[in-house]
Amino acid sequence: MKSKNTRRSSGFSLIELMTVVSIMAILTTVAVPSMKTAMINAQMARATANARSIVIGLRAFATDNDGMFPSFDEESEEPFADSNEAFRTLVPYYIDSEQIFTQGRSAWGKTADNRFEEPEDRLEAGENHYAYISGLTDTSRTGWPLVVDGTDGSGNYSSEVGEKGGCWEGRKAIMACVGGSASAIRLEGDKDERYLPREGYPDENALDVEYMGDDVMLLDPAE
Repeated sequence: MKSKNTRRSSGFSLIELMTVVSIMAILTTVAVPSMKTAMINAQMARATANARSIVIGLRAFATDNDGMFPSFDEESEEPFADSNEAFRTLVPYYIDSEQIFTQGRSAWGKTADNRFEEPEDRLEAGENHYAYISGLTDTSRTGWPLVVDGTDGSGNYSSEVGEKGGCWEGRKAIMACVGGSASAIRLEGDKDERYLPREGYPDENALDVEYMGDDVMLLDPAE
């Protein structure tokens, strides 16, 4: 015959089960935000590397074109209207994949089909996340932005994921510079108008590009 103590040790009491459930709930509350942050940081690191690769392609283009980064259509001689048009000059001769122009959290360009054999298939609308500063050269100041996260359409960023310019929730933006460096920069400003601070002038938006010259323009991705 089993003793009373043996029968009591055959399972968990209600209090023990509630304690375990409570501990698991606490661990989940702590772990989920940490996992989300780690995932976003990994995506941001990849986006930074991609932006740097685009600048490498742009600098290679400039080497073959008297130091000029792409700024106008060679056939029509019209200035580019969006960053997709500018980046098409890099594919496939300087950059042989459309994937580096995309970002899974972006409202501008989440994915690309990697079809670029025909010019009209290259970087179609929705296949590019990055904005571009047109009108610079490889002798422009090395710290000036050249490739950045697509903005909200006005040179600012949003705090809302799913909106244009809201890729990183208004916390940071990827900036790759003329000189080739790239990093995630902490944004400044109000919640509804987050901006990329200009180096040396943190109260100014680095994407208000008048300080770079008369012919310089910020080009967001194609709609």
